Amino acid sequence: MWKRFATNLRCPITGEALALAAFSEERRPVSPSIASRAERMGIRVDNDFSCYVESGLLLAESGHVAYPITRGVPVMLPYETAIHRQFEREYALELRRFRPRYTFPALEPERGEHAVLRSFSREWSGYQYDGVIWDVSYDDNRRRFIAEIGVEDPPVPSPTFLEIGCGIGLTTAQAHEHLQGDAVGVDLSLAVLSATQNFRSNPFLHFVEASAFHMPFAPSSFDVVYSRGVLHHTYSTREAFKSVARYTKPGGRFYLWVYGPGSINDTMFRRVAYAAEATLRPVLSRAPSAVGTAVLTPIALGYVGYNRLRRSADSTVQPFTFSRALHSARDRFTPRFAHRQAAEEVMAWFRDAGFQHMEVVDWMHIPSSDREDYRRNTGVRGARALVGEAEAS
Repeated sequence: MWKRFATNLRCPITGEALALAAFSEERRPVSPSIASRAERMGIRVDNDFSCYVESGLLLAESGHVAYPITRGVPVMLPYETAIHRQFEREYALELRRFRPRYTFPALEPERGEHAVLRSFSREWSGYQYDGVIWDVSYDDNRRRFIAEIGVEDPPVPSPTFLEIGCGIGLTTAQAHEHLQGDAVGVDLSLAVLSATQNFRSNPFLHFVEASAFHMPFAPSSFDVVYSRGVLHHTYSTREAFKSVARYTKPGGRFYLWVYGPGSINDTMFRRVAYAAEATLRPVLSRAPSAVGTAVLTPIALGYVGYNRLRRSADSTVQPFTFSRALHSARDRFTPRFAHRQAAEEVMAWFRDAGFQHMEVVDWMHIPSSDREDYRRNTGVRGARALVGEAEAS
């Protein structure tokens, strides 16, 4: 975690600013290009800018709560997980001076959230940075992102960006390169460990483990908020949307992509596939990883065959290795929740949350490698009304 980023974090329970107690930190050299970019963003290139915190605590004084920083990742969950217990073993000596005044948070997770954390941590474990995400090239992923947010040029100088459900951090990194501002990626799963390690040399990228229902930021903090393929995996897509939408600044943009009805009823094949999904998911979401792998292996092989058919029709579709195919099968069959929402329903959520100028993103504007999948699902963007506009409406 870059030290200066600590000032952006808030206790997800009390909302208060946090004190940083670093256990391990290092100064990193700042190249002229990085210094120049920081200057354009209005950021001081001081000791905090070049300081990277590998481990430590973020402390909430009023609640006497401590949030660990491990392997560069602030763990901002409002409840304990295995990563807290591992941190306690590794830093037992350092923790002595903070106990018993500060303890790890002890709220109950939202319904099913432990299962979601476990499922997606397994799914993204070992995913490679090899130029392909799912069956889309990195370049097509970048072009799709630009089409989704509808911003060819940054809406304000050096806009702040938040991705909810960042996975291994690819889109968060591409957002920084396109928007030229600080970019923050949040994920419930341990994929943020990979993202942090891979992009740790970039002082404008920040990754956090957190829940969409208990975000560790002040409301109205970000110019652009983005969430793709994530909120439908919570117990309630609508409640998750209501939770995260408030972190968009007035005048800022929020883009949301979720599963749509077309992913079920577009064809007879998809109706049959959904019946299999509805049958397997309750079992596989609770099964040991080895059981899931055994059950999903023949399905993954089918994914490889289907991918070959798609590539014969569109050469921009990237080849599925077995590993990528198994990852996709896990994504469909192992999450505890996978809701579907129509565009009209999502547009109503945006209106209720004080957004204007909503639009359904045209699937024809998406790179061809992802166009058909996009057509079956729901992508909506909107701008949060300014205070005067909200009152007038």
